Amino acid sequence: MLNDLDNAPISEKDRALYAFIKKMVRASTSITQNDVDVARKAGWSDEALYDAITVCSLFQFYNNWIDATGVADMPALGYAMSGHRLATEGYASEDRAESAKPARTAKRRKASKSKSAKKSKRAPK
Repeated sequence: MLNDLDNAPISEKDRALYAFIKKMVRASTSITQNDVDVARKAGWSDEALYDAITVCSLFQFYNNWIDATGVADMPALGYAMSGHRLATEGYASEDRAESAKPARTAKRRKASKSKSAKKSKRAPK
């Protein structure tokens, strides 16, 4: 697919999106309404195109930033471990995400009450 998008064994819908993104990455100022229309005709919504543009633009930014700052790549084992964790646990386990919300909310309420109590104890000016 990377070497020959036109003959890659992918759906026409995916081919249209990848062609759109390829043009966006290589010559973003040359994107025309026709390019958007071709992607829409293939079945992509405006929201999907927006997401694809955003994700690819962010990766392009990150790659440029990493290259310019000299950030070192992870060793292969790091990628394998990260991939395994994402495949088995996802980005954030539901238990951790759900249990963290009430704790943060409770802390905010407590801090807010504490500030209110301190303000009420002050003598009026």
